[in-house]
This record gives sequence, C-alpha cells and structure tokens, in this order.
Amino acid sequence: MRDDDESAARDHWGERLNAYLDGQEGVEALRDRVQPNPPWPGSDNPMVGYLVARALEISEEHGVKEAIAWAVVYGWYESAIDTRASLIRGPGA
Repeated sequence: MRDDDESAARDHWGERLNAYLDGQEGVEALRDRVQPNPPWPGSDNPMVGYLVARALEISEEHGVKEAIAWAVVYGWYESAIDTRASLIRGPGA
C-alpha cells in the first residue's frame, strides 16, 4: 500500500491499516508489483470472471456494499488457495 494514497477511505482506515501493514513485513515488496503479474491473476482468469459475475448477482439481491465485501473476501480466499496449490505442486509444475 502506497503512502501517497490520499482519500477519505485512507483517512478513515489509516491508523488500523498501518497497524495491519506493519504486521506484513517481509512481503511489502509484493504490493509494488505491477498487476496482473503473479501473484495476481489477469482479468481473463476464469475464477475472476466467476467472482465478478457472482458479485453482480449479490449486488442485485443485497446491494453494492454486500457484493463488494463478498468479492473481496472470496478473492482473498481464492488467492490463498492458489498460493498454497502452487507450493504443493512445486516449481515448474
């Protein structure tokens, strides 16, 4: 997370977000990578497509805020699964 992110969200979450990020030392360089390079998928990834489609469905039924929260949580979850799967498969698999 870049320190130059000036927004109302950053102002509201700043203190708690900084404390969270402080606990992420050792992986901060990953946040500087250009997307969609690993560990981030491309926009044509089938799981990304599913998450977007499902979030749109949730938005229609429960509203945008609920849909965004669902997409973020499940996107994070899928990222963890993908990372663990790549460790299990090993390099070059």
